[in-house]
Amino acid sequence: MLPRFIQRLAARLGGSTSTPDSPAENQLAVKPGDLLTQRDGQVWRAVWILEVDPWPDGTAAAHCLSYKPMDAKPTADSLKRAEVSIWHAPIDAGSFGEEGWELIGNRQPTEEDLIGFVEYLRLTDFPRYLEVTGKDSKEIVREANAHYLRGNELCEQGKKQEGIAEYDAAVELFPLFFEAIDNRAFTHMELGNFREALNDFEQSLRVNPDGPAAFFSKGECLMRLGELAAAEAIFAEGVGRFPEKKALFQDFLKRVRAQRSAKR
Repeated sequence: MLPRFIQRLAARLGGSTSTPDSPAENQLAVKPGDLLTQRDGQVWRAVWILEVDPWPDGTAAAHCLSYKPMDAKPTADSLKRAEVSIWHAPIDAGSFGEEGWELIGNRQPTEEDLIGFVEYLRLTDFPRYLEVTGKDSKEIVREANAHYLRGNELCEQGKKQEGIAEYDAAVELFPLFFEAIDNRAFTHMELGNFREALNDFEQSLRVNPDGPAAFFSKGECLMRLGELAAAEAIFAEGVGRFPEKKALFQDFLKRVRAQRSAKR
């Protein structure tokens, strides 16, 4: 199911309103709370629809909790005691009508059942996360900023690991806090942890794609890790993308090209 969902997502993000497959006429229209099961060889699989998000092209994403395979066909009652396999996965809602799934009941999820979906929202749609959880955005930002400032203080004192822990706490509270992500990355660089720093800069750029410091530093990390072709691509792109930092990107572009030439 998931690859087909990704195909639809790619088509949607690319501006296409078409989908890889036409919806089946007998498509099962799922709704929040639906419990579905499917025979898969010698076992039965089951999912619980936590939420359904419609898309402009007429398709929808179903946010699902999945159970571990079972030997006997499950019922709505037996699923109350079934073992969870995955707490949240987005799945193309249309696939349930096309792959032999059967509706066996409907039960509205509790707050505890939604932990996977809520974590997904925290990382991908923070405004909706606040709406669903009822959390106070100002209080979250205040607490996150306190951790961030404490992290800065600790790093200035040379307590870099403790500082990283404070940046971790800031980002955990407020995943959009790219300044905290950047500072954590810079601290990892100072410690020589270039792979961890690279991961952080990539996370920062997902939140703030036009961050010149994160973009440049991603290239520097790649260069330090010996991934010279990738580093060259970053610096070359940065020359035109960030004209105010053109000289810096050109300097490192020359350096990485020299390193690549020396290895040939």
